[in-house]
Order: sequence, then structure tokens, then C-alpha cells
Amino acid sequence: MFVSLQWIVFGSPTQPTTQVIDSFPNEQLCNKAADAIRAELNNPVGGQQRLQTVGRVVCFMRKDGVPPGR
Repeated sequence: MFVSLQWIVFGSPTQPTTQVIDSFPNEQLCNKAADAIRAELNNPVGGQQRLQTVGRVVCFMRKDGVPPGR
């Protein structure tokens, strides 16, 4: 899973952060985790209207079937 997050504070974007999470035994579990992350991103942080979190969450597998390295 590839996760990229960016926060927008008072209208100014921060630098995006990225992380690779490669501990999923199958694609179905990765997709469930990705859906949960996407749902959480849609919730305002502490009710703050001046802070927005945007993100991209993608499940993938290398062609050789080996999970990606960190």
C-alpha cells in the first residue's frame, strides 16, 4: 500500500508525506485497510475547518509478486 498525505492549514499546503506499508497477506485485506484510511481522511480533524487532510491511498503488488520494500 502506498499512502501519500498532505495537510492544508489556513489555505497553505504543507509538503506531502509518503509511506509504503507492505505487510498485507493479500490484496483484499489491503483494499479494506485502504477503504478505512480513505473514510478516516473524510472526517475533519477535531472539528477544525481551517485544517484539511488530503491523501492518496493505493494498493499495489510488484510484477514478481514480492511486496515492495520500504
